[in-house]
Amino acid sequence: MKGKILVIDDDASIRNLYKKALTKEGYEIILSSDGKEGIGILEKENVDIIILDLQMPGMDGFQFLSTIKEKMEELPVIIISTGFGTIENAVKAIRMGASDFIVKPFTLSQLLQIIERNLKMKSLSREVSELKMLQTIFELNKTIVSLLEVDKLLDKVVYIIEGLFHPHKIGIYLPTESSKDFILRKKKVEMEEKWDFPVVLDREFTERLFEGKEIIVEEKDGQKKLFIPLIGKENVGVLVFVDSENRITSRELKFLQIFGTQLGIGIENARLFELINSSYMNAIRSLVNSLEARDPYTKGHSEQVAYYSLLIGKEMGLSEEELEILRNAAYLHDLGKIGIKDEILLKPGPLNEEERNIIKKHPVLTVEILQPLNIRKEEIEATLYHHERVDGKGYPKGLKGDEIPLYAKILAVADAYSAMISERPYRKKMSKEEAIETLKKNAGTQFDKEVVEWFLKAISKKEGKGVVK
Repeated sequence: MKGKILVIDDDASIRNLYKKALTKEGYEIILSSDGKEGIGILEKENVDIIILDLQMPGMDGFQFLSTIKEKMEELPVIIISTGFGTIENAVKAIRMGASDFIVKPFTLSQLLQIIERNLKMKSLSREVSELKMLQTIFELNKTIVSLLEVDKLLDKVVYIIEGLFHPHKIGIYLPTESSKDFILRKKKVEMEEKWDFPVVLDREFTERLFEGKEIIVEEKDGQKKLFIPLIGKENVGVLVFVDSENRITSRELKFLQIFGTQLGIGIENARLFELINSSYMNAIRSLVNSLEARDPYTKGHSEQVAYYSLLIGKEMGLSEEELEILRNAAYLHDLGKIGIKDEILLKPGPLNEEERNIIKKHPVLTVEILQPLNIRKEEIEATLYHHERVDGKGYPKGLKGDEIPLYAKILAVADAYSAMISERPYRKKMSKEEAIETLKKNAGTQFDKEVVEWFLKAISKKEGKGVVK
């Protein structure tokens, strides 16, 4: 069989003529006398192409086109046009989604040529669609390798699903650490839509989903709700989305089954990386605490730098992710001092030039320690450049002005303020008022002027207006 064709025409003799002629050419023919009946047939039958007469009583060809193209955008429809306004009607039908037209009278060979052309186009369209799905799998694989944070991976998955299926709602459920419950972790809805799924999926339902390891499709009120199990070594999560256009075919379901397995592996990898990275970060913070424990004068310095860095960041309106970068960089900024000898690090008096040069190496040593951990580039840069000056006289690179990353500029102010208000073996601590005056005096040369201004606003709100004069 070459293909299944639905013929919709109100003239019985014309319908039978189509059936007789096209059956001889190897096509399976289904006949319908009007648009409403045709829609009913399409709900039960998968057809390859439609031949549609525009001039029909009741639901005419234009109304039929308008209805089916919302649900079956890729289904080819050949318009049979006749009578007054033939070309105008054909153009209107094409604009509404018809794939081709033929004007009466026509020969069988002309009709066959148009049918074959449209079937080839449909086949090509399907190949392009399959290629798009393969590309999506490759894109997901690249994402799995490159994105090692669960939330960023989920954001990318939502973007991929949106681009491929245009669902009205997307949700991703992941299990909690303490139970088998699957909690909503990420969601996306179209404008004016509401999220009408539960925050926690029913446990009996998820057990059935993972036991069968197959996609569960629920159809109600013309919508398909898809529940896709995400499976790696264990049951990783559930991807949910609503297909209001009934676009999903058996081919797409097979694709989504593969997609669910790939995503499950990706989430497991990201979670494992987060666990390892968290362990590394905790180990490094322990090293920082050990470093500060060597010198009673610097105990708690990193905590204090983090506190003042976040004060500035919040006053500037930085995002939660940006604040996290600041916090981590603040904890890590002096880590390289662990490689500096105690006789230099703990020297009670002023350092000589050679000793100062050794101390100046600590940002580079910090980066050498952090580099294998694959932590964020911004955190690395903040720790490396927090002793740079806006006038270019800092270290280790002598950067100036806008060459210095914002996070490093913030750390520089927070670090200097913390050091000035703390006791040191070679000098007494300053009062907060004196430290603030020093920051003001050096704004625009050592420190970024705008960052100092943000700090002054933040410290005034947090620690009282009397501190800032």
